[in-house]
Amino acid sequence: MFIGLDFGTTNSALAVAPHEGGSRLVPVRHEKAQLPTFRSILYFDAEERDRNGRPHAFAGPAAMDAYLDRGADGRLIQSVKSYLANPTFTATSIFGSRFTLENLISFIVARLIDATEEAGDLSARMAAGPVVVGRPARFVRNSLGTPDNTHDELAISRLREALHGIRIPDVHFEFEPVAAAYAYEASLAEDELVLIGDFGGGTSDFCLLHVGPGMKQVKERGETIVGVSGVGLAGDAFDARLIEHCVAPRLGKGTNYMSGGKRLPVPAWPYDTMKRWHELSLINTRKTRRMMEEIARTAEAQIEIEALSHLIAEERGFALYRAVEAAKVDLSGAAETRLRFALGPLEIDTVVKRADFESWIAPELADIASCVDRLLEETGTSPERVDRVFLTGGSSFIPAVRRLFAARFGEARLAGGNELTSVATGLALAARQRFGA
Repeated sequence: MFIGLDFGTTNSALAVAPHEGGSRLVPVRHEKAQLPTFRSILYFDAEERDRNGRPHAFAGPAAMDAYLDRGADGRLIQSVKSYLANPTFTATSIFGSRFTLENLISFIVARLIDATEEAGDLSARMAAGPVVVGRPARFVRNSLGTPDNTHDELAISRLREALHGIRIPDVHFEFEPVAAAYAYEASLAEDELVLIGDFGGGTSDFCLLHVGPGMKQVKERGETIVGVSGVGLAGDAFDARLIEHCVAPRLGKGTNYMSGGKRLPVPAWPYDTMKRWHELSLINTRKTRRMMEEIARTAEAQIEIEALSHLIAEERGFALYRAVEAAKVDLSGAAETRLRFALGPLEIDTVVKRADFESWIAPELADIASCVDRLLEETGTSPERVDRVFLTGGSSFIPAVRRLFAARFGEARLAGGNELTSVATGLALAARQRFGA
């Protein structure tokens, strides 16, 4: 049995492949349900401790339940993967205990394995044999759009160390868009030149490669890759635009307050942090809460500022994310939707039109388009030579994203399927191709 691990910014998944035939997801259990993916989040309880006296970590759906039940009494940690390439983030203090970034990743992956019905067998196999783990084409890109190899290597080494810490010693990495290509290739009867677009939470990755029956005997997939590129934005960036335009203005952004007899603008940095909703818990400090209380006393938008304070102090970042994500998903199938979110003294209830949303994300779409065009130019590949474009990941459902590719390659050449799990199942197939007899 060959094992693939997709550790994602938003969701993670495990898949296995036998010596012959297709691969399959390993479902995770939560209460009476079986789920295809495992939410990549942690919740630490202030009162509940492990046998070493450190705060207990809930992970995945159990973390969601604990957060919704206990809220600000604990600490919610999300989007851990997005910090892998950040050298300034090494550890965080949670209720008096220090946890490294590697600790946090280890918790998520270990709880993912434990949540499966095959936990015992999987743990033994992962301790004894190779595991293929997904990685984005680029963890970090600098302001010029060229690869930042130093930070890329840092991210890989930290992820490897985190997995070594939970007895997964033989770790091999595969590009996530290449893994998606393995999943797509399983259905092919003829060889094709394919552009894979993998849209995650934090990165959009692209790989141009040859796939098909003639490529399945190639041990090193690098021989079939024509080119790889990526850009550091995807689902989270689209969410940020909804927060910027639909949430922040209703929480006092752009308003003023009085201080020392002067009329001053409400500081912008809490709203900037809100766009990276997984960082809201990091500013929930006594200093921030005191500042918000002082601003609210003389704010011209007092109720709105109090609602912002509630968002921060009550650790409502994840709840905000769920409301924003639900609106974004709705806009993939409807011309408009409502974004609803109750926040202390204020209830946000606003109509969001798809046309407006598409105008807000135009800069991100332009960056994605430039990345794809640059890949084609660097590899000397004309759009006409590409047989198929396979799009995967949650943001591949956004109509404006699909139009971007249809304009270059034609609607008939766009393909998809199992958009949220194809990377995991492809990683298991990649493991078999690398390490099968």
